[in-house]
Amino acid sequence: MRYTLARLSLTLLAVITACHEPPQAEIESGAPEAAALTNARTLTCSTLQVLRGSIGSGQSAQALATQTLSGTEDRWAEYVEFAANSSATCTHALPLDVSASAVQAAEVGINYRGPLRSEMRWLFEAWDYQAGAWVVVGDNTFASSWTWTSTSLALPAPVGRFVSGGPFKLRYSTSSSADASQLDLLVVRLQLEGTDAGSTTPDSGTSTPDAGGSTPDAGTTDAGTSTPVPWEGVTSFTYQLTNYANNKLDQIAASKFNLAIIELSRDGSDDYFRSDELAAVKATGKQVLAYFEIGAIEEYRPEWSLVPADMKLGAVDGWPDEQYVKYWDERWWPIVQGRIDQALAAGFTGCYLDMVVTYEEIPANAAGTNREDLARKMVALISRISQYAKSKNPSFKVMPQNSPELIDYEGYLGAIDGLGMEDMYWSDDKACSADWCAENRNNAARVRAAGKLVLSVDYAVQAAHIADAYTRSRAAGFVPYVSVRALNKMTVNAGWDPQ
Repeated sequence: MRYTLARLSLTLLAVITACHEPPQAEIESGAPEAAALTNARTLTCSTLQVLRGSIGSGQSAQALATQTLSGTEDRWAEYVEFAANSSATCTHALPLDVSASAVQAAEVGINYRGPLRSEMRWLFEAWDYQAGAWVVVGDNTFASSWTWTSTSLALPAPVGRFVSGGPFKLRYSTSSSADASQLDLLVVRLQLEGTDAGSTTPDSGTSTPDAGGSTPDAGTTDAGTSTPVPWEGVTSFTYQLTNYANNKLDQIAASKFNLAIIELSRDGSDDYFRSDELAAVKATGKQVLAYFEIGAIEEYRPEWSLVPADMKLGAVDGWPDEQYVKYWDERWWPIVQGRIDQALAAGFTGCYLDMVVTYEEIPANAAGTNREDLARKMVALISRISQYAKSKNPSFKVMPQNSPELIDYEGYLGAIDGLGMEDMYWSDDKACSADWCAENRNNAARVRAAGKLVLSVDYAVQAAHIADAYTRSRAAGFVPYVSVRALNKMTVNAGWDPQ
């Protein structure tokens, strides 16, 4: 909702911290709008300080950590509204494992809703420690009128000056009294020394303090137990599980995608892709992940008969030929291990693990315990997969799909190299607007902020929905793909996917 001047006197009570704004020489950077850095380290706002004017009652820096809104959506708790004639700063602290000299490039990620630039100017500035002045990074020229519009603004080189004397500091302000504006995202993304636009930075086990100055629980107690494998050059991907053209991978190999997620076998059964087929795809510069389930099994899988009846926990909703399994049962491990061995032997880059959500969907007492214990058991399985696979091939990647809330469990972050997320923004052309959608996006952003690659998979065919998914995903620092839920074709979205 918008402020009106009549409400301004009431909202002054919501000022976080009021102080005199120091006069500074303003330097125009002339920095161009930039495409989002891929696989960059994301810094969220740890301290939001209001220097002049006010923000909305009950709103905080936490709402600026991840993009959740599009179109004209208006959910008060998910953005910060800045009153007319306001000025506020956000502090974005470097993680403990990142030095100022390691920062090679940086950008500001923004999701804005408010007036057009022609109606009033809202400035985005960064503090230059060397010049002792605020540098203009950009303004609201990119935005549509009162429609959520996301962008990335590059900080002008050399970027070391913005962090040489302390944390990154951004200022968002206007001297106009015309209207208010809203931000749903205000983050800093970093490209670090030794990584390219498609490389992640090893997770340090640390995280950026939140608006209250405390460190959020992001599963960081274990994050440093293994070094994540760099994802070199991953800026796009395709995801196809059936109906491969001529039962071969030639179409995928000929595509311009950086990464492909495919089945272990061309028929979903025992006609496994061979090592020479994988080598041909990888020779085009692609990385290839082997899809398989770890919390359920389908009737057509060759291992179906090896799963005892007492290990099956009922049909998966919407998939009658698929059964949940007791994934914590030791009798399940040989099946999972066999799939890992098959992926390793064929030369896959890594594995893409589905049905992690089993822990959420089966009865809470399925193991005779509770939901928390089921979550820990799933993390234990993912950790075991990671340890086993990397003992055979240290560069083998492990990427689970969905359930990003597992970041809060010990062992999870250290075990994974990335995360795949379905229905991040669109689910069969229906907007993902339920509470769990926002929770998933927030938790996925935490995984991304920990230096992990996050892939977003949305299901839509309408052009506007496809555009929205790609725009929002990239603004959040994720790598997007939009296709049909059947995943029975390689979708190439014109204007969004490489061609």
